[in-house]
Amino acid sequence: MKKPATKLAFLLAFLSAGSLAPLAPAFAAVPADLSAKLPLDPEAVTGTLPNGLTYYVRRNAFPEHRAEIWLAVNAGSVLEDEDQRGLAHLVEHMAFNGSRGFERQDLVHYLESIGMRFGADVNASTSFDETIYTLTVPTDRPELIDQSLRILGAWADGITFAPAEVAKEKGVVIEEWRLGRGAGARMEDEQFPVLFKGSRYAERLPIGKKEVLDKASTEALRRFYQDWYRPDLMAVVAVGDFDPAVVVAKIRQQFGTLKNPASPRPREVYPVPAHAETLFAVATDPEATDTSVALYWKQPKRQEDRVGDYRRSIVEGLYHEMLNARLSEVSQTPDPPFLWAGSSAGRFVRSAEVTSMAAGVKDGEVGRGLTALLTEVERVRRHGFTAGELDRAKKEWLLGYEQAYRERGKIESSTFAEEFVRAFTQGESVPGIPAELELVRRFLPGIELSEANALAGEWLNGASRIVTVNAPRKEGTKPPSEAELQAVIAEAAKHDVPAYVDHAVAGPLVPEPPKPGKIVEETRIAEVGVTQWRLSNGVRVLLKPTDFKNDEILLTAYSPGGHSLVADQDFPSALFATSLVGEAGYGNFDSISLEKALAGKSVQLGPYISQLEEGVEGGSSVRDAETLFQLVYLTLTAPRKDEAAFQSFLAKMTAYSENRLADPTQVFSDAVTRALTSGHLRWKPISPELIAKVNPETALRIYKDRFADAGDFTFVLVGSFQLDAIRPLVETWLGGLPTTGRKEAWKDVGVKPPAGVVEIKVERGLEPQSRVQIVFTGDAEYSRVSRHSISALADLLEVRLREVLREDMGAIYGVHVSGGLDRRPRQRFNFIIGFGCAPEQVKPLIDAVFKEIAAIQEKGAGERLLAQVRESEKRERETDQRTNEFWLSALEVYDTEGLDLRELPRFEELLQGMTSDSVRDAARRYLTRDRYILGVLDPAEKTPATPAGVETPAPTPAADGGTEE
Repeated sequence: MKKPATKLAFLLAFLSAGSLAPLAPAFAAVPADLSAKLPLDPEAVTGTLPNGLTYYVRRNAFPEHRAEIWLAVNAGSVLEDEDQRGLAHLVEHMAFNGSRGFERQDLVHYLESIGMRFGADVNASTSFDETIYTLTVPTDRPELIDQSLRILGAWADGITFAPAEVAKEKGVVIEEWRLGRGAGARMEDEQFPVLFKGSRYAERLPIGKKEVLDKASTEALRRFYQDWYRPDLMAVVAVGDFDPAVVVAKIRQQFGTLKNPASPRPREVYPVPAHAETLFAVATDPEATDTSVALYWKQPKRQEDRVGDYRRSIVEGLYHEMLNARLSEVSQTPDPPFLWAGSSAGRFVRSAEVTSMAAGVKDGEVGRGLTALLTEVERVRRHGFTAGELDRAKKEWLLGYEQAYRERGKIESSTFAEEFVRAFTQGESVPGIPAELELVRRFLPGIELSEANALAGEWLNGASRIVTVNAPRKEGTKPPSEAELQAVIAEAAKHDVPAYVDHAVAGPLVPEPPKPGKIVEETRIAEVGVTQWRLSNGVRVLLKPTDFKNDEILLTAYSPGGHSLVADQDFPSALFATSLVGEAGYGNFDSISLEKALAGKSVQLGPYISQLEEGVEGGSSVRDAETLFQLVYLTLTAPRKDEAAFQSFLAKMTAYSENRLADPTQVFSDAVTRALTSGHLRWKPISPELIAKVNPETALRIYKDRFADAGDFTFVLVGSFQLDAIRPLVETWLGGLPTTGRKEAWKDVGVKPPAGVVEIKVERGLEPQSRVQIVFTGDAEYSRVSRHSISALADLLEVRLREVLREDMGAIYGVHVSGGLDRRPRQRFNFIIGFGCAPEQVKPLIDAVFKEIAAIQEKGAGERLLAQVRESEKRERETDQRTNEFWLSALEVYDTEGLDLRELPRFEELLQGMTSDSVRDAARRYLTRDRYILGVLDPAEKTPATPAGVETPAPTPAADGGTEE
């Protein structure tokens, strides 16, 4: 479970087109010899069949009655021939469009019939080096495991590649490619050849090339499949609530007959060549919304299966944790050189790993940001980290493993499955959490500052180093040249760099605990296992002890009012009030010193002020529960004033928002929101102009006012606690909160959707891509049944539209449908349909959507779709109701919406009430043709330049049903 390192988000997103012990604390003994191999988790059963296929099987009963059944293929886009660029990904798609025993969509229909959701429970992904197929299936019927393994077997050697299906699925993959295009993709097109200079990886991106996909032949697809889908390059992973011995026998039976080709092509591992010099890749784009700079240090992938490798990973992880803490401090200075920054390390591709540093900077300040990054590494190289920093980092490192150990037996099966896949594809060790905790406890005390300090010098040199810059292309801002970047690097090493001063605040979080209150009323709601306490200061507490996790307490709190009670002119300040205070800190602790004080504690808490409510939300481990309650007390009673922190936050927010409207999708989203809210002043998009109206003094005043009276607060606590144990904490820290006796209620600020049909057309963007959003909205009577009816209609219509728009027409990659009812501030419904497509497909697809809606309104829904949605909702509820997150959210929703908590377990009644007629009636009630918003984003040959913060004109309804811009 080694602590994962994070690479740059854009790189991770592009590289993929798409360990814990049970209750028994036993583990495999870890050798003392650093050169010895790490042991395998003794709870895992692994082996290799005579044909070379590997399997990993592990029993895990969380979630109950579920299993992860996965197929890992050690082949990805890097193995494609020249005429196959993108076909590794297309092969993956074809697995769902016909295979041995499953014609066309039969496979997906079967999986959906047992309650699995396409995308969430049934999915696949293709990367440079591997292809992974994933199934999440029920285990309460033995035949479901059998059928799942048969499906994996069909994917392994039975994909049919019917020409008609290939033609349609090419369209789907091209739409996936289309959706991925934009400023980020265009800049990656420029930078990947530099990042992967001299490597085959530069020419084999998983998403492929459109021109190859357009002309791809079935023969080329079959050739890739026959060359690389073979047992010696495959692993079956099965983790779940089952008997491992039974599943191993089934795997042997299902996959033992697979054969390798007589003359298999060698599975090469392609290198990423080293280079002595520093390379530079500066990319700009007119649709880019922010500026960033990054440094990469590449090296060949090192082994990670030895005891010494594990120790090395801890040292390197501590280095990044300490450096990231320093970078975070720098970003919170009044005029920060970067808006954010981070340091990390991890796998680059199969043959290489990378250490990276990156920062987001203000436009035109790349040099300043790069200097600051290099300066912090130079500071470490010259002066090292401090003992206090290392102590905090060690506490945090140990905390993660101790938490995982305490949660043994409550770790999701997908976590194990992911780890086994990495073991097969990347050679990662899987010793199990008890063994890893033993290793961490063994090595942490002996790790010295000098070991972490030495890494700064290793990673500061120029060997195999790459500097990348991404920035908006706009007038008045010129990106740095290679020579300028070289000069920045050279100068950074010459600067006088003083040692880091570790400022920390000693003492308790709350110097003087409040006078405790008392529980004056206790009510038991047995149907949901909830106890309600009323405290002497008026605070109300809903408590649900659970055994879903061994060491997790979740908390949320809410009070009526929110920023609906704030005057219009103060709304911008109210919108950012909690963020500003969060930057400043609480009590005696600024945000930096508070983070240091909480090192080694598993606790988090944050305040919010929404339209209708103010409150806090967070959680902790059992042993840190008192710290959680202390943070609640501090957050409500002791916000700090810190002008430097306020100005730092506002400067960063201004920079974030300056180029927002360069992104066509943001312009489109703003236009739809403007129409949906009739241009209400409280729904204006974030812009430099809006941020300029924020007054920190006003924001602090609003914050104090919203949290001044705890008497109308409701707290909800869910998790691994006992009522008697938590009672004194509740009475002290919640019962001791101040009250003023005021009675408040939120108010309706007058946000109203438009009447009639509103059509919006936005013409922006350089790529040949369109987006469509259809929003039905209006007044509706709120009830628990109606709330479920509109949600079920959305689930059913999403499945049907996927079948028609994607599988039949091959014209989209995905469609999203959602529907919901609100009771506050007025009873209203929203129903949203959205998808992306080629510009020429906009009208046919909109017509197809309304045709499917009309069919449901006329005839209701077919029994197959109804059964699928019922089963899906049933299966989802089975797992959800065994999580603390579900109960925390459900209790809050039912309470604030005025529903009876005792009805929460009666979900089966809602499912039984979902019939063809009820779906038909819901479609007629909510999806009327006389009131909706239709938004279309089309590309423009030339995107107009919009000054930062200036909105495009709001579209208005045209009398003839046409569109005005």
